[in-house]
Formats: sequence, structure tokens, C-alpha cells
Amino acid sequence: MTADEARAAARLRPLQVLAVVVIGLVVRVGYEAALRADDGPAGLLATHVLGDERAYDAFARAGAEGTLDRERAFYQEPLYAWLLGRVYAVWPPTPVAEDAAAIPREGVREGVVWAQHLLGVLVALGTARLAARVGGRNAGLVAGLLMAVSGPAVLHEAMLLKATLSLAVLLLCLELWLDVLEGAGEVRAAGLGLALGVAVLLRGNLYLLLALVLGSLLLRRSGRRPLAAALVLLGAALAISPVTVHNLRRGDLVLTTYQAGTNIAIGQPPGDDPAAGVGYAPLRAGRGDARFEEQDAVELAEAGAGRALGSREVSAWWLARALERVTANPGVALRRVGWKLLHLVHGIEVPDVKDWAFLRRAVPWLATPLSDLRVLGAWALLAFVLLPWRGRQDLFVVRSAVVVVAVSLALVYVMGRYRLTAVPPMLVLAACGMVRGWAFLRAPGHAARKAGLVAAAVGLPWALALVPVPTDPNGDHVSLLNASSVALFHARTSTDAGAAVAWRDRALALAEEAAAVAPAFDDARAGVVRAAEARTPVLDPLPDRARDGAWRLVLLLLGKRTGADVLAPLAADEASAARAAVALLDRPPRPGGDAFTGPLLADALRMLVPHLRPDTDVPGLDDGAVLPVALACTDLALALEPEHPVTLAQRGVVLGRLDRPLDAERAYRAALAAGGETPEVLNNLGNLLLRQGRAADAATCFERALELAPGHPTIRVNLERAERARASGDGGEPRDT
Repeated sequence: MTADEARAAARLRPLQVLAVVVIGLVVRVGYEAALRADDGPAGLLATHVLGDERAYDAFARAGAEGTLDRERAFYQEPLYAWLLGRVYAVWPPTPVAEDAAAIPREGVREGVVWAQHLLGVLVALGTARLAARVGGRNAGLVAGLLMAVSGPAVLHEAMLLKATLSLAVLLLCLELWLDVLEGAGEVRAAGLGLALGVAVLLRGNLYLLLALVLGSLLLRRSGRRPLAAALVLLGAALAISPVTVHNLRRGDLVLTTYQAGTNIAIGQPPGDDPAAGVGYAPLRAGRGDARFEEQDAVELAEAGAGRALGSREVSAWWLARALERVTANPGVALRRVGWKLLHLVHGIEVPDVKDWAFLRRAVPWLATPLSDLRVLGAWALLAFVLLPWRGRQDLFVVRSAVVVVAVSLALVYVMGRYRLTAVPPMLVLAACGMVRGWAFLRAPGHAARKAGLVAAAVGLPWALALVPVPTDPNGDHVSLLNASSVALFHARTSTDAGAAVAWRDRALALAEEAAAVAPAFDDARAGVVRAAEARTPVLDPLPDRARDGAWRLVLLLLGKRTGADVLAPLAADEASAARAAVALLDRPPRPGGDAFTGPLLADALRMLVPHLRPDTDVPGLDDGAVLPVALACTDLALALEPEHPVTLAQRGVVLGRLDRPLDAERAYRAALAAGGETPEVLNNLGNLLLRQGRAADAATCFERALELAPGHPTIRVNLERAERARASGDGGEPRDT
């Protein structure tokens, strides 16, 4: 067979192309319809922008408005967000509050999702084309259909994430790489370089693919491959040069991004638990949102180094921490790597902001063993091992793509969207293995080898399913909490009292369910408190539920801060949780405990203190202990976040109730000096001064408070009393706001 005949035999027939396109479109339309019809948490998640989506959305909006002004090099790959910003510049999105818990997926965001669904169909066609080149038309059809019905792929197309665009560019790179290896000209080599540069600007781990491409060309000096390698390198450099120039202008010698060191450190966290580091864990407790990671990475690195650091130095600092952990306990590090590699082919999805394991319940017709890696992961592994190794440049290219993702996961951590990059080449391998295996089974003879092949094809998926991987099988706690945040967003924005209460109750129930699924999940505990504390003009908080949730959040974080085991009191009643938390308030932290828990623990203590009043019953505390415990909470919160204005103001309230007026005044004035000039603080300081007979000073505070809150009835009454006291020496008892 000539080369032209071989290429013709590998070309998909029109009906095969049509089958992939039609099935891909039907699946995506059905997926969107099913999730819109779902009135459970899956429907809430699917129709709102959350997590990393919000970070890309904010970047894109700033770019479209011309307000994006970074002081450092890029932390995350910028290309997708930049492209999204170009779309926003033409079709402006609906304005949203920066602190909104969720953003409805409407308008231009909905348009982007449908564009990505169409791109997903093209990805299925690209997968079919690559598989046809490797294993023939039948393998191409199988791989294309499998990609068309891939649940994780459809899920990520429906989010404002770079996953789908990354898959499309990756497939283009693999096609061009194979062309160049087969002797295509310099134009293809330059195009390959440009495509690889674009791929790097979408997924930083594809630097590994660029290195493999260059190695494959330079190690074989036949023909004009050194020239091709030079053109590839030049094309890649040209593609990434705008980002490099941007970073240089910020004083950072960073080619594209400086996130690598942080990601590697997250994948090798402190401690001896080999399960830690398999999935994503934030650098600080309760700050898993993508908006916080760069800030935390820089602040922790600079605190550790004791000086300001450039972007490249931040990445190097985190990389050094990871190397320290690996060298200190190489056995644990090696086990972590093993678990991550297993996840590449395992059917279980690692929990993410939105994950297929949770959302597939709303689309049971799509949730088949052929829609994810429950079976196909094992078959791809078999094909990776059993398909020919010699003289097959096409299989070398496909295997290389899988290896790149495997090495990336081993270095960092596993998430559904990270693993998704390996799905097209894995489906190519699985489809080629299925077609070749079926042909082998139909051929005469080799009974023993056939039996072994069947046993491996049936037994390996079953065996992998039995392996108890160290991640949550369903990801319920993450998805439930994110659904809770969406429900709370609706509760806070609703103007109808009945609807607001219904949304708040739903948010609270979902957060409590997330905490029940994962008792040590601090974000879920915080979600319970935030839902119970929600207050709007049409919604009153639930103080008892908020206090109970605050105690449990504080207890959990104190346990993480000190290394104490708190799961038993967490599961007990509120009084037990409160006593256990009080017992840990003065315990010294473990190494790194304050850095990890500090921001969320300080916030949790601030949530708790308003409930510690002498005129209320606090389960677990005697009446005489309530205020001393409240003061200890403010002490710890200030130790974690010195000069925090809210904590200082709370300390003033507590000290005033403890009849320590001079200390209370100092706390209030410190709060004002720290930027906490609010009507409430000024009013409370005025009350304190009025009780001490300092009516003139009190009147000054009330006057300033009224400037900030004109017409406030309580402050106005207090000002009148201060003025009467100044005139007559008796103004009556003032009132707190």
C-alpha cells in the first residue's frame, strides 16, 4: 500500500463524520436541557459561574474595560481569559458585584458556553481523525463517538474554563507533530511551534510536550529534522513572546507564568499522610477560591523569606519547600505520586468546584460506563502497554501526550479538568486497542492469548474499581457547598421575604449536608455560619444556628492549628463543641498552624464573639465565663490578624461589658485608626464616653456617626442625650446600635 493509499484508508467517511457530529450535538443539547430542568443542587451548579470560572470572568471583564493592571508576572496562563475579554469587549456581560458568591450564567456567558459546546464537537472530530490515522477508520469512529459522549468533556465545555480550547489546541499539536515526523515541510514545523506556544499559554504543563517534540526531532538527525526543531522552537517563542514581554515590563524574568512552584508544593504538602496532595488543598484554610491563591502564595513566601520577592523567587521558594518535604520523607512522596498516577486511569473523579461524579445524577442517560474512565481508563492502559512499540511514530505521539499529563499530575495534583487533557489520546489508544483486539479475537488460533486478552479487558476495570483511592468517591461535600453558595447568593439578592427565607434555608441545609459528608471540611462549616447569619432588608438571621456553627468552625480550625483531634466533639452537641474549643484557645500552634488557619480562624472568631453576650444563654459556658472567653477570642483573632478594625471594635465592646472603660476606649480608637470608622463604632465609643461623663467628646462621636449614617434614629437620640448632658450634666442612658 502506497503512502497516499494509506492516508486515504485512514480518512473518515462522510457518514462517520456525520455520526460523530450529530451525536455530539444531541448529547450537548440534552445535557443542557436536563440540567435546566433539574431543581436540585446539580441544576444550581450548572447554571452559575463559580470558582476558577469567576477568576477568568473577572480577568476578562477587567481586560474588556481596560482596567487590568497587574503589578507582577502572570500567575495563571492568560490566553483563555484574554480571549474571553475580547468577547466581552464586543458583547458586554451583565454587571455583577465583585463579592458576589455566584454569577448567573446568562447573556454572553451563556453564548460562550454554547460556543464551547460546538468546539467540543470539533474536539470529538479531531479525536476521531487522530484515531483514524493511528488505527484506521473504525478506530476513528469509535474514538470520535466516545469523545462525543464523554461526560467530563461536556461538563467542562459548559463552564468558563480553558479545558475545551486546550483540548482542541492539543489535538492540533499532535496532528502537526505527526505530520512533521512523517516528513512534512518547514511550514508545518513552524505551525507546530506556534500551536505549541499557544498550548503553553493555555496549559503550562505543555512545556513538557514542547520538550518531547524538540527531543524527537533532534535525536534523529536524518533528513531536515534539526531545521524543523529550530522552526518549532522559533514558532513557540514567537507565540509566548507577548506574555514574556509583559512579565519583563513588570521586572520579572518569567517566560509565561510563575504558578509552577506553588502547584508542586500543593502536591507535596507537609505531613506524613500519603493521601494529602492527591487532590487540591488551598495554601490557607478556607481560601480555596482561585481569587486567593496568588495572594496567599506571595504572602506566605515573602513571610517565609523575610523580604519582598519577585515572581520567579516566589515560585522558587515554594519549589524549595516541596523539595524539602520530598527529601525529608521520600517514601510518603513516592506513595503520593503513585496515587496520582493511578487517578489518571481510575474511574473516580477527584472533587472539583463542579465535577462529573456529582452532576451526572441529573443526566442518568449520559452517565454510562462509556461516558467516563470507569472502563475506558483501564482499556487505554492496556492499549498503552500492548499496542506495538517499534516503528510506530503515530503511537509514539499519542503515548507521549498521555505521558505528559501523567508526569504533570505526578508533579502537582489531580483534578478532573487536569486529567481531562489526557482523555482524547487515551480514547485514541482505547479505540485502537478495541478494534485491534476485536480483529485478533476473530482471527483463528491463539486460544490462550485470546483468553488472556479477554481476562485483562474484563478484569482490569473491575480490579481498578476495587482500589480504595484516597479521595472522596463522589465529591459530594465540594459540590454541596458550592450549591449552598449559589442558594445563599439568591437569598441575599431576593427582594421577596418568602423567597429569601426559602433560599436561605436551602443554603443552610446544603452546607450542613456538606459538613456531614466531610466533617473536617472547614469551608462547609463556614458555609453553615454564613447561611445562618445572612441578613437583608427582608431576611433575619438565625442566631442559635449561627452560634452553633461558629463554635464548630472555631473548634475545627483550632484543631488544625494545634494538631489536636477534634472529630469527636465536632460530632457532639453544641455544649461539648464549645468546651472543646475553649480548651484549645490557649494551646500553642503546631509549626505552620497559624499561617495555614490564620485568616479563616480569625474570621471564625469574629463570627463567634457577637454571640458571647452576658444576657444570653451560651451552651457549654457558665454565665461568668462568657465574657472572658469572648475576650480570649478577640485576643487570638488579633494575634492572627493584628490591627483588624472589626476585631478591635469587638474587643472594645467586650471590654466595656467587663467594666474596663479605659481599655475599651483604647480598643475603639485603635479600630478607628485602623480604618474602621463606621457609625456603629463611633456610636459605641460615644456611649462609652457618655457613661464616663465626657459628654462633649461623646457628642463629637455621635455627630461624626450621623455624618456617616444620616437620620439614624438611635444615633440621633444618643446625640440629643449627649447635648442635654453637656448642658445639664444628666443625659440618661445611651443606647448601642
